[in-house]
Amino acid sequence: MPLPRKKDASGNGAPILNIPMAHVRLTNVEEHTEPYTITRKSDGATFTLDPAFNCAVEVIDDGQDGSNNGARFFESFRYKQDKEGGWFNQKNSKLGAVTELKKPAYFDDDTIPALEASDLEDFEMLCGIKPKRNPSTGAVTGSTIDWETMRPLPKEKEAAAVDAEEDEYSDLPF
Repeated sequence: MPLPRKKDASGNGAPILNIPMAHVRLTNVEEHTEPYTITRKSDGATFTLDPAFNCAVEVIDDGQDGSNNGARFFESFRYKQDKEGGWFNQKNSKLGAVTELKKPAYFDDDTIPALEASDLEDFEMLCGIKPKRNPSTGAVTGSTIDWETMRPLPKEKEAAAVDAEEDEYSDLPF
């Protein structure tokens, strides 16, 4: 006789999303410019994490049936470390990609100010979302932005929506 099934109740509650292209918003953005230590609430274990921008990601439009609209997950945009131990924003990375979306030509123009947490607060973009895996075990632990799919919101669609709204009222008699 087979053993009964039991769902794993030890999950972290993070949604596991697989969305090819979604409209998302970044919120609760924090920047850490030096390595920092966190303590896990469940067992008190401590971990030192690399410098990063940490934030919540909210799915505004999943581009599908809307079943994932409103889903939220945690994301980290990490700095990279050079051979001398210094931390920097690397062009071909998740942090570099979001920097270029927010500040086009950032890596080519030294006069553009460095990215700050306030730059990313309420920032919206299009991107793919995929399941996040633990690099050691391969277990799915939540969701993450597929940085190679990050795109700006289409400006022509936003402008067309505003024009259509204005045209809707253009024939009113007053």
